[in-house]
Amino acid sequence: MMMPVAASAAEGDMRPATNCAVRLLDSLGGRGSNAIATSSSGLVVGLADTATGESAPVLWRDGRVAPLTIPLQTPVPTSVNADGVVVGTGYDTAGEVLVGWWWQNGQFHPLPVGPGDIALPSMVSDSGVVVGALINDEEHADGPGADDDERPAVWSAVTAAPRELRLPSGATSGHAFAIGTNGTIGGVALGDGGTPVLWAPNGTPKALPTLAGRGGVVLGIDSTGQALGQSAVPAGTHAVNWDASGRLTDLGAAAAGPTSTAMAGIPGIAVGTGSTPSFRASRPQAVMWVGKSARILPPGSDGQFAGVSGAANSVSRQGAATVVVGYSAAANGLRRATEWSCR
Repeated sequence: MMMPVAASAAEGDMRPATNCAVRLLDSLGGRGSNAIATSSSGLVVGLADTATGESAPVLWRDGRVAPLTIPLQTPVPTSVNADGVVVGTGYDTAGEVLVGWWWQNGQFHPLPVGPGDIALPSMVSDSGVVVGALINDEEHADGPGADDDERPAVWSAVTAAPRELRLPSGATSGHAFAIGTNGTIGGVALGDGGTPVLWAPNGTPKALPTLAGRGGVVLGIDSTGQALGQSAVPAGTHAVNWDASGRLTDLGAAAAGPTSTAMAGIPGIAVGTGSTPSFRASRPQAVMWVGKSARILPPGSDGQFAGVSGAANSVSRQGAATVVVGYSAAANGLRRATEWSCR
């Protein structure tokens, strides 16, 4: 259902975006869904409930939903590229182990790993490069691999063996979450706190500055090389960006609540979530930052669903429109996959 956004007052200090149309995406017959990522070709991946109440990985193409056949338990897609390559994770009940996978044109494949390793893919680029992390395949009381340190890694292709990324001095683990068009990789290094990191195409790590020295993480990189993510502040987290030289900008200062995160971006625009002073002191909302100006992307509604909050997970440019995907949430917590088209 497509609805223009009304220019009504927003909660806190953020105002609503008035140039966006919001649409709840089709489901698989169940009540809930969530759009996790979109591609430059307009493909969207996420999760949707079936009529029996199970959650299934799905691909939306031109707004039409189709399930992904993934022969694993609780498969979760994390990214899709312009060619329809999807990556994600799931649980192999026979081997009692997590599995990183890729899917294209109806075919499922495990993501290559070395002996004793598990793949945790986070993103696949339009050129087919995958970034994420590796963990050891070991048994633990709380699940295979649950206590292992993550090692940031990159796959030059979905059929290639992974290459581990070097950690900055003092870090013991880390995870790569994003890759830019020039091959720069972004993520986090963990040791004494979390350090946002950019890895050059040759694998050299560069620690980035944070707000108040309290840690942070890179979650996205736009086509200009600008990195986006979050940095901790005394009362929560703020959405931030780092330009190509590493200079830090606090985007969260424009949001009303104490917590915000930038998840993804295109040149001049970042999207993510921000809290507002409502609903037990904090109601998350989907947020679009145009420069340093924050605007709420109002949640979607239809005859059976009334959204009151939400989150923006991914963004792409589709012709003249900026297309954002994420979810709207009702007062009872039910989520529906949502697409905002802004001009």
